[in-house]
Amino acid sequence: MSFDLDTKLICSELESSDHRKRSATLSQLREQCEKAPESVGSDAIAADFDELYLHLLKCYSDRFESVRGRAVEAVSAFLERLPPLDFHLLNVVSTLAERMGQTETVEPSEEIRLLYIGQLHLMLKKYAKMGNVGVFRECYPQVVKVLIKSIKDDYAAVQRDGCATLVELSRVADTMELRPFTESLAVALYTMLNHRHSAARISAVEALGRVSLHMDASGEGMRRLIMEVSPLLMDSMPLVRRECGQMGVLMLLELPDRYSYFERILPLVLCCLKDDSPEVLSYIRPLWVKCGEQFYNENEAELSQQEICDPQVENYPEGVQRPTIGCRGLVQKSIRLLQLIARETSDWKDNVRLHALKLLYQFVLHAEAAMTAKFFEIYAQVSQACCDREAAVSAEAKKVADLLGRLLAFDAWIEHGFDGLERNARESFLRCFYYMFTAALGGTYDHLLRLCKLLKSSDYAHTLKPGFQLYILKSLETVLDKASQVTASMEQLREIYEYIYVTAMKVMALSYSLDSEAKENVDRGQVIIKRIVQLEETTIGQLHERWFSLVLLDVESLDAALDENAEPVLMLYGLIHLANIRSTYLPQLIEKVKLVFQHCSDSAQVRIFSILSIAALTWSETVRVEREQSTQLLSSFVQEIVEPHLAWRAGASGEAMRSMAMATLCALAQGAKEEAREVLPSLAKHMPSLLEDRNVTTRHYAIKAMCYFQGMSVEELKPLAYATMQRMDDPSAGIRVIAATAVGKLRPVFKSEEGSQAEEREHEHEVWEAFVKRAIDLLLLYIESPEKEMQAAAQKTLMELAKMHPDAWEDRYKRSLTTAREKDVLADLYAKISIKEEAEAVKD
Repeated sequence: MSFDLDTKLICSELESSDHRKRSATLSQLREQCEKAPESVGSDAIAADFDELYLHLLKCYSDRFESVRGRAVEAVSAFLERLPPLDFHLLNVVSTLAERMGQTETVEPSEEIRLLYIGQLHLMLKKYAKMGNVGVFRECYPQVVKVLIKSIKDDYAAVQRDGCATLVELSRVADTMELRPFTESLAVALYTMLNHRHSAARISAVEALGRVSLHMDASGEGMRRLIMEVSPLLMDSMPLVRRECGQMGVLMLLELPDRYSYFERILPLVLCCLKDDSPEVLSYIRPLWVKCGEQFYNENEAELSQQEICDPQVENYPEGVQRPTIGCRGLVQKSIRLLQLIARETSDWKDNVRLHALKLLYQFVLHAEAAMTAKFFEIYAQVSQACCDREAAVSAEAKKVADLLGRLLAFDAWIEHGFDGLERNARESFLRCFYYMFTAALGGTYDHLLRLCKLLKSSDYAHTLKPGFQLYILKSLETVLDKASQVTASMEQLREIYEYIYVTAMKVMALSYSLDSEAKENVDRGQVIIKRIVQLEETTIGQLHERWFSLVLLDVESLDAALDENAEPVLMLYGLIHLANIRSTYLPQLIEKVKLVFQHCSDSAQVRIFSILSIAALTWSETVRVEREQSTQLLSSFVQEIVEPHLAWRAGASGEAMRSMAMATLCALAQGAKEEAREVLPSLAKHMPSLLEDRNVTTRHYAIKAMCYFQGMSVEELKPLAYATMQRMDDPSAGIRVIAATAVGKLRPVFKSEEGSQAEEREHEHEVWEAFVKRAIDLLLLYIESPEKEMQAAAQKTLMELAKMHPDAWEDRYKRSLTTAREKDVLADLYAKISIKEEAEAVKD
């Protein structure tokens, strides 16, 4: 016998009832077979196997697992040395089919099932290596059953080996012979695509790629195969995504009917070119270039002509490598895929939308200007994606829009872009247009003017959405950038600057009114205004004086019953805050405010009055005209806006408006001190009642305003002086302090010697002297007050009164000294006043 095999003894031992003996015999047989010298011919081994194979294959169904396992190993050892004869193949495959090709699981051991599929793989490689794979033709049904069972196995290692065996079979099998079984094999592999182990998913995708090359492309099987694999492009494991790309490359290179399926295959590869993992990208890119080279060679006549007149794109994105002409031509041939990709950008799943946008980016990168005609099909979807709730999705949509602006033919898409903005005044369309228009090199004066007019319209500039406002301002920045590059006269540029100013002011006004703490949009708008100031070589104040009246023209519908949160009211509020009060548009502003007071709700009126009171503080800085004209403007403003609301009116609304009117008057007195000296006396008749108003805020501003009532006669000032003095007994501590200070600020204008008689002049002095004495008496009482602020204010005012009325001070001091409880405090005050007077006398 060859290499000392006693086949009869071995057969006898394999039929033994002792499983240990059977197991030992099989183990010894395997070792002998593996250690057989190379000099032993395959025919001799085949002769021995012919005598042993029935007993060996019978052990496949032994009830002991160790016997079954060693029987498989022994047969595999024989197969390594046997010649590729169909006789041996059919016998072994038939046994494998009985053990592992049934609907139910016959073999319970996972390890032995792994040996079974390994044995099948071994035979396949051996027969393929020797060029005799055709012998499998007769046993394809059994082989396919074994493969399907292994693919559906619960043991992941068995599944992976099953896929590897199928890959090997697909490499060497004849398409027409294997095609009847590809559908059932593919269906089995679909179940592995959701396997929890990434290695199993990779094996399944690799097997499907090989099986696809043998499928009937005219049926639905190929479409389903690509549809089943596509979700794995979003797999969490980079190697799975890489395998999907490799499958796409394989199909692009080797699929017989690949031209019919370019539209479905391309996403498998293009998505990997935009993958987040460098490992995937670096692996797929060279393979993709190879696909482009093959396509170029197959279509050289057409593409060579295109290559001659293929100019370099001027505005190509930085850091991005331009695809080869073959790769671009391959994608451009599949332009119909664009609509399908765009539809996926609106999917309800976040990862699907992100995946679709990454695919769309690669599609645009390869298609370039060839897809300009298809822009209208994707404009709405890309716009919607730009406002996606997921930051990653919106960021990817931004990249797509930027690329569209760079690569598409500007003159072809710009009209459709404007048409979309005009028909859809929404943030999404503006975002998309902004990204495209900013990235594009084109843009004429007419385009800039058209965009400015569109943004200035109420559909855009009057929006209350912060995000929308931000992109309006960003679009204005782009217009300013491009305005320096277009061919236009100074008058034309000034018209553009005018539109930008009006739009920016309206957007900033609404942004501030909605949330005064969120300053991003306001700060961005201020930067735009400063840029216009530099371009016009002027100042911000002069710019407001020149164009702010145009902004006020767009504040409409104030004659309706609006509340404080209505858009016209919010805009007027914000505009007053931004530009304050200026001479050129004050009459126009007064008319707008009067409309609010006549028609809008109480809360709206109070809101506008409140911002007017703040703006009034800067009157002397913003109203830059001659003193006489400024006084006239102030008088007109007070008469038309402030004075009508100083009179008492019943109700909470009347009380609030009275309080805001008094606050505005007080602010005007501080902001326009010189003009107020001439205007305030006309309001003296209202002050006594305001000083005694039940609202503490009204009293507070009224007593504060009394410090600025100057240039009045004794007769006019007397009622105001006594009303002010009474406020030193006010329930509010703050008002008491201000009243004590205000008493010392009152300065009447006495009649001159030329225009009056001596008796009249003497009478005036007596009347005022009586008030001063009364005030000193009251202030001396507060010197002993426990309130430190009141005590300090009283001392300061007494010093002022003592300096101006020394006789009255001496008289009231001596009178109070007899009744004072804390004479030391009073004496110290007297000493301070005396020392101060002496020091001033020495200085004089």
